[in-house]
Amino acid sequence: MYENLKGKRLLFLGAIRALCEVVEYAKEMGIYTIVIDYLPDSPAKKVADKAYLISTTDVEAVVELCKKERVDGVFTAFIDSMLPYAREICDRLGLPFYASKEQIRMSLNKSFFKETCRQYSVPVPRDYSMAITENGIDESKIKLPVIVKPIDSSGGRGIRICRTVEDLKEAYAYALSVSPSKHVLVEEYVIGDEVTATYTMKDGEVSFSCFKDKLLSKDHENITSQTDVLICPSRYLPLYKNAVNPYVIDMLKGMKATDGCVFFQGVATDDRIVLFECGYRPNGGHDYRLIDSVNGINYMKMMLSHALTGSMADDPVKDNPDFPEYILTFNLFAHGGTIGSLSGLEEVKCMGGVLVAEYMHDVGEKIVDNNTLFQRVFRTVIKGKNVNKIADTIRQIQSTVQVKDINGENMLYSPFDVNRLIERYQNK
Repeated sequence: MYENLKGKRLLFLGAIRALCEVVEYAKEMGIYTIVIDYLPDSPAKKVADKAYLISTTDVEAVVELCKKERVDGVFTAFIDSMLPYAREICDRLGLPFYASKEQIRMSLNKSFFKETCRQYSVPVPRDYSMAITENGIDESKIKLPVIVKPIDSSGGRGIRICRTVEDLKEAYAYALSVSPSKHVLVEEYVIGDEVTATYTMKDGEVSFSCFKDKLLSKDHENITSQTDVLICPSRYLPLYKNAVNPYVIDMLKGMKATDGCVFFQGVATDDRIVLFECGYRPNGGHDYRLIDSVNGINYMKMMLSHALTGSMADDPVKDNPDFPEYILTFNLFAHGGTIGSLSGLEEVKCMGGVLVAEYMHDVGEKIVDNNTLFQRVFRTVIKGKNVNKIADTIRQIQSTVQVKDINGENMLYSPFDVNRLIERYQNK
């Protein structure tokens, strides 16, 4: 299927750990890989065929490098802020890129995302931003609880749930301080379960690929970016397919989505689902792994093909979000400190039902207590039809994996309560 890619040269913008697997994919497909960023020891540089110490935001330097290395395509994933640079570099070089400037804006600006959703009747939370001005907060126009977020944040930075006006004042000030554009969104906090919907596009056809529930970590109160478990199929899939999916597809087609992938994050209750965020890129949950293991279609490989040829190479018609068995991602998060030791990885890889197991950080790396996704230190993908067996595997993982600081103290969050999983999905 990918024979036409052999020998082609692909430049990756960014060299974060999440890209290591993607670089390996490319090499398996016969692609010559070049990786750049501004750090000398970035993880993906260690697995690429060639690496350069060049900032991904230095468009002039990157364009010149592409000419020097005779690259056939430019690729990036997982980081919203890289998308505009990738788009500009490809435009300058006449290379394909899957996302338009307007589509990229969906990822970068939460207000624009909500405005676009409303145009196509996609349900979104109520907006209370206008109730906050230089003169203070008009409490009569706000119904607590609310969630506060910079319109241009990523990785969960600056996002807080507020249940009191004092919480709101503090959270608003902090969100403003971390927003590059100095704009903050205040919206209804829908009390329910977080969900994520993923779509694959090819030649203008939009395919609903995956829908999963997110079980948030309870180690920290009022933090929404740290998720212990992401599980498919979602218990809310029938509701989403009827009440939201048709409007999302209309929106994507209206925005001329032709190729690539996109994911939407939302909150679900028994009778309502609202979407609050979009990522016009592969997400950090690596959904392509889950979809590939069930339906045999890998949008990441398709997007690598598109970056080099302008064509997605597989057939998303095989997509089906009604997974016949459970497949989930289980994460472990760590409190702040410097990692002194990591253990248990090889044992987890040998456990039944485990498809993937990996550490997200190395010994010697410093974890910062910033309440974001970047505190995730371990990730595994588990598959099975029996939720009780999956729960047993999670128990085993939690008793096996150890992350200690340089003083030998445990860094991991409090263990995930597997009863949360059993109670929700045992009889589904």
